Amino acid sequence: MAEATGSAADGLVGLMNVFVDPEATARKVPSPLSWLWPVVILLVGYMVVAYLTLPYTQQFIDWSIKQGSVPAEQAEQARNVGRTIGQVVAYVMPILFIAFLLLFALLIKVVYSMMDIRPKFRDVFAMLAACSIIPLLQAVATYVVLRVKGDPVENQEQLQPPFGLDIFMQGIHGGALAFVHFFSIFEIWFLVVLVFGLASLTKSTKMQALIAITPVWILPLAMAVLGAIFQRKPA
Repeated sequence: MAEATGSAADGLVGLMNVFVDPEATARKVPSPLSWLWPVVILLVGYMVVAYLTLPYTQQFIDWSIKQGSVPAEQAEQARNVGRTIGQVVAYVMPILFIAFLLLFALLIKVVYSMMDIRPKFRDVFAMLAACSIIPLLQAVATYVVLRVKGDPVENQEQLQPPFGLDIFMQGIHGGALAFVHFFSIFEIWFLVVLVFGLASLTKSTKMQALIAITPVWILPLAMAVLGAIFQRKPA
């Protein structure tokens, strides 16, 4: 694997190419601090989005409490507790997101090792973090849709506007909707650039890179489907 070369600015230049030319990004990954730029953007970006979407999340919390069997005298307390927890979760999630990226980078390295390809963990993480700016765009688009529509949020599905085949699939809920919703145009875009970027970074084939990124999508998909199966159905 290539040693760290160039300047820290090279990593930023490479990051700007990730949307359309992930191979150019991969060439800049060995640059010093190439992992730092995407991490900063992801942390700041998700925190801003969390702040902007917090009112909609609180609307959903209020609706959930109304649908439950909480006595009227306890409803206000439950609402305050729910909103506090919602605020904490909203601002902790960006940090957890970075933690999951570290885990996924490790899993990618492990899968590559099974194919006798041994990339540096630092480089894999930098590439993964750079590509993960694309899902951040979906979070921004979600806020824009919620803001434009302006409807009160009364179920979980309203917090997840369709950006894929779910646009054309009305009337499906639960696990089926979660499965279709997961593969949005942003998620597919993210997976494609990640495959091309990792293949260039590790000098592997596209098929090997596709196999290596399996944990990146299959684990979140499983969590999304299982979560949707047990969530309350919309009224």
